[in-house]
Amino acid sequence: MTTRTLLRKPRTRRALLKFCISKPDHLWKRYAFAVLFVAGMLATVHVVSLKSTKMLASHAELVSEAADQRMLSQRILFYMNRYAETGSMSAQEGLVGAAIAFDQAQQQLSARTDLPPAVEKFYRETGAIPLDRLSERFSAMALYFPQSEGEERENIREQLNLWAKTELLDRLDMMVSLFKAGLAREMDRLQWIQEAAFVSAIVVLIAEALLIFLPAQVSVNRAFSRLERRRSQLLASYQKARARNDELKQAHKSLNYAATHDVLTGLANRRALNSYMSRVARGSDEGDVGICLLKIDLDFFKSVNDTLGHAAGDEVLVKVARLLRKHAQAEDFIARIGGDEFVIVVTSRAAPRFVETVADNIVKAISAPLVIKGKPCRIGASVGYTFASSSTATQDQLLIEADLALYRAKRGGRGRVCRYSDDMRTDIETRNILFDEIRRGFDQEEFRAYIQPQVCTSTGVLKGAEVLVRWQHPERGIIPPALFMAAADEAGLLNRIDMLMLEEGLDLLERVRAVGIDLPRISFNASPATLRDPHLPDRMLQAVRARHLSPENLVLEVLESTLIESGEDVAVTTVNRIADVGFGVYLDDFGTGYASISTLSHLRLSGLKLDRSLISPVPEDRAESIIGALVGLTGKLGMKIVAEGVESPAQLEAVRDLGCEVMQGFLIAEPMPEEAFVQWYHDRHGHADAEQSA
Repeated sequence: MTTRTLLRKPRTRRALLKFCISKPDHLWKRYAFAVLFVAGMLATVHVVSLKSTKMLASHAELVSEAADQRMLSQRILFYMNRYAETGSMSAQEGLVGAAIAFDQAQQQLSARTDLPPAVEKFYRETGAIPLDRLSERFSAMALYFPQSEGEERENIREQLNLWAKTELLDRLDMMVSLFKAGLAREMDRLQWIQEAAFVSAIVVLIAEALLIFLPAQVSVNRAFSRLERRRSQLLASYQKARARNDELKQAHKSLNYAATHDVLTGLANRRALNSYMSRVARGSDEGDVGICLLKIDLDFFKSVNDTLGHAAGDEVLVKVARLLRKHAQAEDFIARIGGDEFVIVVTSRAAPRFVETVADNIVKAISAPLVIKGKPCRIGASVGYTFASSSTATQDQLLIEADLALYRAKRGGRGRVCRYSDDMRTDIETRNILFDEIRRGFDQEEFRAYIQPQVCTSTGVLKGAEVLVRWQHPERGIIPPALFMAAADEAGLLNRIDMLMLEEGLDLLERVRAVGIDLPRISFNASPATLRDPHLPDRMLQAVRARHLSPENLVLEVLESTLIESGEDVAVTTVNRIADVGFGVYLDDFGTGYASISTLSHLRLSGLKLDRSLISPVPEDRAESIIGALVGLTGKLGMKIVAEGVESPAQLEAVRDLGCEVMQGFLIAEPMPEEAFVQWYHDRHGHADAEQSA
């Protein structure tokens, strides 16, 4: 037994040695076989790995999409409930955005053709309502929710809550689980392939080590080549990722700039102002920092938009922004916080004299003519500013104080610079109380139409009447216009007063004619706000036609101070259109120093009303000479004259002799309510009518 074993061992060694070294010319076949075997194995492993990796990536993407749907369903639920409870716009925007994202994710998932069979069946066929249809309904109801109301909204909310918390959520979780299960199976399969490849590689390496070295060397070289290619790919991926990161940083920087700057002018916006003021306030912890806040508001900017268009208005804002940068210091903070409102924050050299000089220069620069669309354009600016210590003043407080100072500057005539003082707040509060009382007076119908007659200077025959507003205050009685018209103008209510007097005057004309009073026409006054309304001629025409009257029965009285000596002005255009329709147009308070001869030449006026300042000196020679000259001028222009403010027989005799055809004043009658006017007419004309009847 032992002998045989010993004999067999040399034989085995010789056979193995003969196998390895015999026929060396055929050794290349072994090389070729080994190379082909290794190449085939590597190719097979590579193809299977690629396929498995691709499938893993697909499953991972499906898991991500399903998880996104699950997350978005809960986000929709959150924003829907928040919107239903608060009604905030941010909640509505969040709801709509989440619903759109959910719908897009559902469409992407539904369009997939590589779903595993179990997932495909579960997603498209399982349940009374398949999951893909349920997802479509869920997103559609979520998008419709902001438009719903009442019971319908509550039903939708209840249904969405039910789905999002139970059925939809459970089925999405189930689908995620199915995806994850498939992913786990693929990972196990890939791991098995990798393990098999690893074992095969060891076997091949041992075989190559035992049989041939060259194939092993070739295999090593190939492995190094693959590693080098992989390293190059990783390096390229790293460089691409770094470039993408740089792009994201630049995009973030651009978005941050857009969020804190005005798109039109490039100045900081209100958000940036808030942030800047917060930083200044924090800096005050190391020492008190002086702050001055200037608020600039453009005067007559609305007229630029109305006459030249919004594009011209944008160009004006851009040029104003350049002027502010030019006149402010480099370290000052400049922001546009509204349509035509700007703010400058001065933290260095915030001395009163320096700031006022800067503000004056800004007002002068903006008031200079600007060339817009090839045409000169004039606007103005008013500035209000306030000083404070950043350690004691908040941004809101500084803005309010600067706004109060700006309000005082505008009240003073625009184009002014005003510094805040404590008395402004009290003044504003008092005026706000008056504004509230005026608005309440409108709601309670406390404004009354009074009427003052106009008669012929020669015969005393009634030629017309002017409608004047009076405030029947429940506590203070009758309040004349001088005490509330300025406040009504600041409150933006003059147009309502004018339209009220127009309607009340025409109604009064109808009623007094019905009781036998021959009142040829009624006059009403129009403020600048009313004259800037391009629809005023149509409204006047509609008002007279609704009462079966004609335009000759209505006269518009316009103050000299409301007209601009430019035929392109909206107010002038409106006045000329009113005259073209057939209404009378009188220039009121003529002689107060605003109008000129050019005004009379390009306006289609029916007549003038001489201001009482021209009538009161009569019968002085100088005053009579002026009135006589005006009578001659208007006669040549085909206009009539009404002498206003006649209060004595001597004045009556003088204006009659000078050629004034119509007069109005306390000598004839004071402004009175309708009942008093009817009684005045009958007292004045009753006796004469009785004599004519006899």
